Amino acid sequence: MPAPDDDDVVFSRHPPEYSRGRIRQLSLDNGSQQVQISPQALPKGRPRNKRRGKQLAVLETSADVLAEKRKLRKSLFRWDLVFFTVAGIVALDTLGAVSSQGAQAVFWLVVSGITFLIPYGLLTAELGTAFPVEGAVYEWVRLAFGHLAGAVTAVMYWISNPVWLGGTLSVVAIAALDTFWGKPFGGIANTGWLEFLVGFLFIWIAVTWNILSLRQMKWVPNLGAIVRLGLLAVFGILVVASGASKGFAGTLGGWQPTSTVFIGVIGVLVFSWIGFELSTNASEEMQDPQRDIPRMVTFSGILSVLGYLVPIVGILLVVSPKDLVNVTSFVAAYQTVVSNILGGTAANILNGVVGLAIVFSLLTSGTVWLMGADRMMAIGSLAGSGPRALGTFSARFGTPVPVNVLSGVLATLFLLANVIVNHVFAGGNLAALFGVVLAIAISTTTFSYIFAFPALVILRYKYPNARRPFRVPGGMVGAWIVMLLTWLYVVAATVFSLWPGLFTDTVTGKASGLDRGPFELSVFVTMAIIIGVGVWFYAIGRGHAVHDRWPDEGTTADRREATAVRRA
Repeated sequence: MPAPDDDDVVFSRHPPEYSRGRIRQLSLDNGSQQVQISPQALPKGRPRNKRRGKQLAVLETSADVLAEKRKLRKSLFRWDLVFFTVAGIVALDTLGAVSSQGAQAVFWLVVSGITFLIPYGLLTAELGTAFPVEGAVYEWVRLAFGHLAGAVTAVMYWISNPVWLGGTLSVVAIAALDTFWGKPFGGIANTGWLEFLVGFLFIWIAVTWNILSLRQMKWVPNLGAIVRLGLLAVFGILVVASGASKGFAGTLGGWQPTSTVFIGVIGVLVFSWIGFELSTNASEEMQDPQRDIPRMVTFSGILSVLGYLVPIVGILLVVSPKDLVNVTSFVAAYQTVVSNILGGTAANILNGVVGLAIVFSLLTSGTVWLMGADRMMAIGSLAGSGPRALGTFSARFGTPVPVNVLSGVLATLFLLANVIVNHVFAGGNLAALFGVVLAIAISTTTFSYIFAFPALVILRYKYPNARRPFRVPGGMVGAWIVMLLTWLYVVAATVFSLWPGLFTDTVTGKASGLDRGPFELSVFVTMAIIIGVGVWFYAIGRGHAVHDRWPDEGTTADRREATAVRRA
């Protein structure tokens, strides 16, 4: 039965024969139309509303939403999802920040992998298969907590990515190019206009890849994952070979855990691990989300653990403790092992290749996160948690072009601000700039999960009969444990990134090389502005907000059929 071009479309999993002749119009006044399914059209045993005698066994949504979603194209298969997620999780820009905490970083990496990454994967597998819709994270929050929470979550999740792209990703890319290619220019980071130009090109290449069709551009995350895994594997081999011939300058000693290091590293560890849910924001562009998402979580989780453990251990073995720096540790370690093994011209050639591979890996990280976050923001705007104009998808490419372009503009403005601050206030000190930008990126990103993770439990209670192809083991007790573990981690990451050193003797000291006052002012003002934008978007979107329920029988996105129309 074709979907009518009206304001609201009611979906049901029932085939057309259920709807033909069994739908009766209840009222038609002032241009409004109310439609309900008669009791005979419902499956046997389905609970009914006793007060009215009938129940809408359907999911209502706007025809406007439906029209935009018709532009989406099935593009992602199982291994696309695995590579997409690896490209999202394994980010080279945080390797230096984690390893700068010394050998304890390995201990806390393993602990957080067990107590955060595994529960997080289980949570994503359940929500992703039970509610496989475009803009999934926004929809989970909206269904659980409403439009206001959905709007704040969507804005936080989305804006954190232009901040990240124009911030730490660009900073590390510039540092890598500076190390491997910057000598002819006298140092890229030492020249403001050149630093901005490199960052500008970095940002708009990522935005262009986002605008083009996902079916055509999925090679970006696929190749990006392969390149970074290959880069890290080669690094691991070179570390072993370098250690065997020249010995190790670093050490894995002093790994015994302390609360001070935990507070210092927890934010960047959580920031490093997140990304399982990223591809679910394109659920309606997946071939079979209910089958592929759990497998994606398993395979990408294993690859991501190796993708962090190998290089961090390698950095700690190669770089002496006094030389560990949050920005350049990975680049310096790679340069060291290449020089130790090859030397001369061969080392220069390989260093050049490595530099390009690092920049490409960073670029694909930014591209992949924009792919997921921009779709989420577009769906949020379309459903009433943002300006309607941001919810438009390209008929040609099937991508949210207005959000893509706005992301590029925001990232460029953030880059410009970073360059000005770096050269006017920080004297060209990339490490100090990196620390501030990373704190902003971590706090805004982890804050966006504060509503998303509790949605697991809330949706269990609100939709107990929804079909769940994968369930977190242990019933409701297991769901609560998984939710609390993940939620406590993101709360801690948010708090300790907003105020580094909290509960330690460094609570009032410098943060990232800056005085405490300017540092806290930067991160808190940024956070307040973004939350304010989320509330503003909620107010703007109320006029076209979609209020729907997920059908308890668990209708999947690709099996819904338009059976009736509701006009407001």
